[in-house]
Amino acid sequence: MSHLSVDASNSCIPPNCNLVGQIPPLPKPERGVPLILDGNSGRRNAGAGPILLYPSRQFVIARNLETGKSFVYRGHTANVTVAKFSPSGAYVASADVRGKLRVWSWDQQEHLCKLDIVALSGPIRDLSWDLDSQRIVVVGEGSPSDPSSLCARVLQWDTGVKLGDLGQHARKKASSCTFRPCRPMRIVTGGSEDFKCSFNKGPPFQKVWEGKGGIPHENVHRRGSVHCVRYNRDGTMVASVGTDRTVAFYNGLTLELLQKMEHVHDASIYSCAFHPHHASQLLTCSADGTVKWMEETKEGLQQVTHSWNIAEYLRTSGGSSGSGSSGSSSNNLDQKVPLGGMVMGCTFVHESQSGDMSTIPVAVALNGKICVLSKRSSSSSSSSSSSGKDDCVSYSLTGHQAPISALAIHHQENKMYTCDSDGVIVQWDLSNVMTDGEKKHGLILAVDNVQHGSVGAAAAATTNTTTEEEEAEGKGSLDETLMNKIHAGAVAGMALVGSCSFTGNCHLDELDSTMLLSVGWDDYVRTTVDRTTNTLKLKLAAQPNAIAKGSHLAVILTVQGLQLMRHGKFVSDHILLPFEASSVCVSADDSTIYVGGCDSHVHIYKILEVDNFLTLEEIHQLSHHTNGQPIYSLAISHNGTKLASAGVREICVWDMESNYEPIIGKSRWCFHQQRINALAWSQDDRILASGGNDDSIYFWSLCKKTTRVHYPHAHRGGVTAIEFLKNAHGTVLVSVGNDACINLWDVTDDVMQKFG
Repeated sequence: MSHLSVDASNSCIPPNCNLVGQIPPLPKPERGVPLILDGNSGRRNAGAGPILLYPSRQFVIARNLETGKSFVYRGHTANVTVAKFSPSGAYVASADVRGKLRVWSWDQQEHLCKLDIVALSGPIRDLSWDLDSQRIVVVGEGSPSDPSSLCARVLQWDTGVKLGDLGQHARKKASSCTFRPCRPMRIVTGGSEDFKCSFNKGPPFQKVWEGKGGIPHENVHRRGSVHCVRYNRDGTMVASVGTDRTVAFYNGLTLELLQKMEHVHDASIYSCAFHPHHASQLLTCSADGTVKWMEETKEGLQQVTHSWNIAEYLRTSGGSSGSGSSGSSSNNLDQKVPLGGMVMGCTFVHESQSGDMSTIPVAVALNGKICVLSKRSSSSSSSSSSSGKDDCVSYSLTGHQAPISALAIHHQENKMYTCDSDGVIVQWDLSNVMTDGEKKHGLILAVDNVQHGSVGAAAAATTNTTTEEEEAEGKGSLDETLMNKIHAGAVAGMALVGSCSFTGNCHLDELDSTMLLSVGWDDYVRTTVDRTTNTLKLKLAAQPNAIAKGSHLAVILTVQGLQLMRHGKFVSDHILLPFEASSVCVSADDSTIYVGGCDSHVHIYKILEVDNFLTLEEIHQLSHHTNGQPIYSLAISHNGTKLASAGVREICVWDMESNYEPIIGKSRWCFHQQRINALAWSQDDRILASGGNDDSIYFWSLCKKTTRVHYPHAHRGGVTAIEFLKNAHGTVLVSVGNDACINLWDVTDDVMQKFG
């Protein structure tokens, strides 16, 4: 099976793998394109908690907002645009940018696919189920060169048979659709280019053309795109929003215009959602960074009664996961909305079909942060719009939108850092996971994104300027876009090293703190202490590929050689190497550097120090790997007696106390199918873990060299970094990968069963 092929075995992590915790990726909205969220998990999932369903790159994420548990569906090979539960809750329909529609089961462990067809020739932008969970309408883009191509289709859910001819939109582009949740059935679709709402009846479905009185009213919006159309819970009303900042309300049976509200927001309105239990309450979100709540007055007209300023919340509080900051209910029109503060999607998340207490309004900004809004207090509805008292963001969920490239763990403080290819670094709290007594593994909790220096409310109010001299010195400025990028390019690696200060110098016994070093493809090194990145960034001589650390020494591997750092400053020149290096690691006492090369050798260097300036002297070479295989990963055991090295498929282990004699030679541990990116020793050095581009994690033991534990399909796209937790009960591994997931594995039972 090829790397991109999908079947029932790899659409999700196998149930027999001991996955005890998972942090899924955040949504990754596209600027100018609405983000489709689903908060109605269906009848069968009543009581399972509030589940938010959303797309993220090639995955579908189901996330429980109460328990924090999540599920990642990996059945698509292209970026997913929309996913929705069936009203029964037994199935999920998801679609992607290649026009593929998949219907897969939710209520069983294998999540088998029921329907897999190409529904449209272009991207599918939205879909909707009928009330019986028997029909699905999809809209998107058709092929402009194919006269028979469609932008809207209604299909049988299990066979894909067409159930009528829906009205088509200009240039074969549609952006949204909604099924009337009762009989007689109706379908409303919104156009991307013709700013019209098309009205259809059935089955079999056909377009309803304009009759007396201009009904149905299809031309309410005056320009741009109709971004979203939605029916309310009883089918009596349908709402549409679009680029013209207008919210229109129609009769659900005839599409007769009931009310048109203009300039509700100060920018394009991307999404809307009706309250699942109150048919007249609507939630909208916009590129102006706000979310607004509308409800019907005594006169029967809609008006805004509640507002959240998500952009202001993210700007002033940093969007920390545990905060309950209020967003100002009014926008500063003179201040441009940051790119990351644009709100691209909103919905109501609820767990049952009755009860207002279980309904949670949720909004997602362009930077991917999921903002959980405060529950509306009905007693203060009359004063909420004027006072803004209830306009509060309860908390936000952070994480990664892009492939995670590295991780670093501070075991003593129960902190973990992860970084990705977008230049984002996130800090995590491991205190719930690391339990020494009872065998219990809690969730990995997000603390927040690592921020540039002086981020906060005070910083937001100041003018942020960077002179040419400061830029030349490597001084950065506040990330005003709110995209949370620490580096301008991908983060190639991170390392936690001892330090007394950013620029000071100290001896080993004077160590009082640690700092995080991160290297990026912007060719800079940045230093971070306690989630705040120093404004001073150090320029590298060449593009970095990796970073390794001992106790206080950090070694940066570049495309040309090595550069050494200690206590936040360089202590060596850029050391050029006579070979192409592909991996590096450092001994715990900062005396020896091991460099893996593309020449299939491990080069060992002794560190020489003269007047606090370091140089290298090569003392040995290890050449037991198969010729032509680069050494992609190195790891030293905690007691410093063993060195593990990995290439394309094979792993070798060397005895460092016996003149580097091979304990495991070539062609022994060679079960990976693609490049091995990561190696990690357990805390007692009995188990070696490996992760590679074949999506697999293997566990090996020197006591039983012919036995292994295999976790297939651990990360779609490849495993990039792994590490064992020090303070957890049993053998617990953290892994990250190109799927932007953070996985927590309890391998205690599997290791005991295989290795004794």
